[in-house]
Amino acid sequence: MPSMYRSLLAPVLFAAAIGAPSALIALETPPEGFAPAYLAGHIAERRGDADIAADRLRQALELAPETPVLQRRLLRLQVAEGQFEAAAKGAETLAAAGDDNFPIGLLRLAARFRSGDFAGAIAMANDPRASGLSTVVAMLASAWATAGSGDVNAGVKILTDAAKEMQGLQVLLSMHAGLMAEQAGRTDLALSLYEEAIAASEADERPPSPRLVQVIAGFFDRQKMSAEAATLREKTPGGLTSFDDTAAVGLIVNDPAGGLAEVLYNFSGSLYADRQYRQSLIYARIAAAMRPADPATLFTIAQSLESSGRPLAAATAYGAIPKVGSYSWRAPMHAAESLKDAKQIDAAIAAMRAVMEDVPAEPEPAIALGHMLRSDSKFAEAVDAYDEAIRRKGGLGADDGWLRYARGVALERAERWEEAEQEFLTALETLGDEPLVLNYLGYTWVDRGEHLDKARAMVARAVELRPEDGFIRDSLGWAEYRAGDYAAAAATLERAIGLQPVDPVINEHLGDAYWQVGRTREARFQWRRALSFEPEEKQIPIIEEKLKCGVDGCPAAAVPKKPESDGG
Repeated sequence: MPSMYRSLLAPVLFAAAIGAPSALIALETPPEGFAPAYLAGHIAERRGDADIAADRLRQALELAPETPVLQRRLLRLQVAEGQFEAAAKGAETLAAAGDDNFPIGLLRLAARFRSGDFAGAIAMANDPRASGLSTVVAMLASAWATAGSGDVNAGVKILTDAAKEMQGLQVLLSMHAGLMAEQAGRTDLALSLYEEAIAASEADERPPSPRLVQVIAGFFDRQKMSAEAATLREKTPGGLTSFDDTAAVGLIVNDPAGGLAEVLYNFSGSLYADRQYRQSLIYARIAAAMRPADPATLFTIAQSLESSGRPLAAATAYGAIPKVGSYSWRAPMHAAESLKDAKQIDAAIAAMRAVMEDVPAEPEPAIALGHMLRSDSKFAEAVDAYDEAIRRKGGLGADDGWLRYARGVALERAERWEEAEQEFLTALETLGDEPLVLNYLGYTWVDRGEHLDKARAMVARAVELRPEDGFIRDSLGWAEYRAGDYAAAAATLERAIGLQPVDPVINEHLGDAYWQVGRTREARFQWRRALSFEPEEKQIPIIEEKLKCGVDGCPAAAVPKKPESDGG
């Protein structure tokens, strides 16, 4: 191909090579500067740098404004980044061209609520096919817009009538009807509607959702109905452990725009529970544009960013949550966890210690700090953190098996074996045949040459419970090896390698087993693989000596000779 044509086609070929959508390819003659901006935006989006992606795609769109596929892509990025005004403007442009794909309708609807154009909102909601809204969102939006236009009774009626017809939505619809009445000052009506929501929840034979309890218990608090509030909170399994300070949060919906925001927040939560994190983020971002200070919505935004693999953005989002109720320490605690996920471990540890200082009676930050320190191989400090958590809890109980396990791991790695062994044994008493605990205790016994028969039975049971876990299967292979059953060990460790092919310990163990059954070349191959997978520093010279002299190591007085060539 002549160089002139290669030059002209280079942007298109590059776009195809990296899997770029058709925006670039669709342009017969891309304007100067378009391809670099577009491709930079595409690459940034694939890497998870959404803010950079939005900026570069905006530049590309300025150069080629009549590119619908690029307009839609930019719009989704803008709303996901919280750039509501820009996204809403883009939604109107696309709608004018006949495009109603998600989230165009939601953005246009939210913009009308924000501006007080309830007549326009009703028109959109009552024509959901034209606006791209789901049936339930459209119905709830129509009710809130009707209330916003001044007819609260009619808005409530839309919801109560729908609750009679829509199976499975009675709780949600009755709760919103109660919110609608409460924000309009109709306390008696709100009470009866909230009671209907509670009754519908009980009829489902499921505990009330935390949000339902937060909404209605908060209402009871404001009406000085303390006994009713306490009774409702007790119905939530384990108590309201997630941000249960309803009095501190205050009235959740103050106006119709807040009502639509609550609708979108509810849908965002459901999407998040279904692991649809990007969709959840979009709903939550639009909700936050209408109700900027709601901590629950902001928390969902941070969670969605975290679960989408954007830990630094999540840490920033957690930091923006208002310091009300238990959000004042739970949100910073999650921010610290996000810093850890972003590999900023020192900053994460410092942030978690600060949370501990802010809430000296809460055990959760101390437990989280222990996990964090343990992951950073600071085992003695991790034990101290777990001990502080236990002090704050007032001791360990029957439901603390996992805390015992975590503390046991830290103790074992800190070379305090007798204490660690007792923690593992007690954890098994409370957790039963938990494969992780069985595996850790059984493997450690094997490695220490203690209780070998019992240890082998333990890890065999763990394999039964989690047959596709390569690390647990490695423990069984190592138990067989230490028992002298080398052929069985080799077979078991081969299966473990198939499940976890790049683990240095499993590769080393398989090499040991191969050596014992006379497969020396294959043994050296596995040991070389073990060295290539970054084993612990203390293990490197041990593996290197095996490469020279085999599993028994080199004689102390011997000068190791170069091993025979094995083709490696």
